[in-house]
Amino acid sequence: MAPTKSVVFVLGASGSIGSATVKSLSEKYAGKVEIRAGVRNPQKADKLKDLKGVTLVQANMADKDNLTTVLAGVSTLYIVVPGAENRVELTVISADAAKKAGVKHIVIVSVSMADLKNTIFGKHFTEIEGKIKGLGVAYTILRLPYFMDNFLGFAATVKSNGQFYLPLSADRSYVVVDTDDVGQAAAAILVDPSRHAGKTYHLASARVTNTEIANVIASLLGKKVSFVQSDAKTTKEVLLGYGLPEWQVDGILELFEQTEKGSPLLNPKDIGDIRKITGADPRSLKEYINAYAGVFQ
Repeated sequence: MAPTKSVVFVLGASGSIGSATVKSLSEKYAGKVEIRAGVRNPQKADKLKDLKGVTLVQANMADKDNLTTVLAGVSTLYIVVPGAENRVELTVISADAAKKAGVKHIVIVSVSMADLKNTIFGKHFTEIEGKIKGLGVAYTILRLPYFMDNFLGFAATVKSNGQFYLPLSADRSYVVVDTDDVGQAAAAILVDPSRHAGKTYHLASARVTNTEIANVIASLLGKKVSFVQSDAKTTKEVLLGYGLPEWQVDGILELFEQTEKGSPLLNPKDIGDIRKITGADPRSLKEYINAYAGVFQ
């Protein structure tokens, strides 16, 4: 009889981080582990249902009984912390359910600002990381910086007037991450968790400045593209106009404020963790922009 595969469960699998992880698991490790993708509504998870070796599971982070049931037999759990204001509560419920169900290792998403306890995101993730560390279950923490995906939001104004805007200096450097790179790293950890027990990784794909971003987009389009530094008030109005809740907008503005101040948490010297985990170089700024060329053209 063939040995039983260990079970890997991605909780919060329908978002960008979760789906990238499930896709990487399917492409690289479907023959090695049993992959379960936990989503609130399996009927709406079209991009996951046809992936090789993936089983969709209805999972509600607010329902401890539901989670305890669906996590039975799971070896390694990946908690993709949601963007909800009550994410601390949801993560605590998920972690407690995992322990009760007998999960052996938890991998969890955190943020680069987790040590900045006086910020909105920092407060949330200080509590979340503390819960995971004190649970009595092996763990790995993945701290993530600003997403490259946010650059795609520049497309509309780049098309209309050749400019994009952030409340940062043009040459202030900061680190960013591609969600696909996060998925690759998370998948590698999930299938071999013992190597990563007790570790906190800072996942980054590239170090950038807004001037460099403008130059890469300009080179792609063959036209002048400029970065313009906006102020916090205008940025807040724009983000609220996109429909983001005010607490989240205020958290994002704190991230920009700390970046502008040169916080080493948002521009660390060592950005090699993705390569250490996966053995491959993460995607560069130029590679990322070129991959989404059609968005800017």
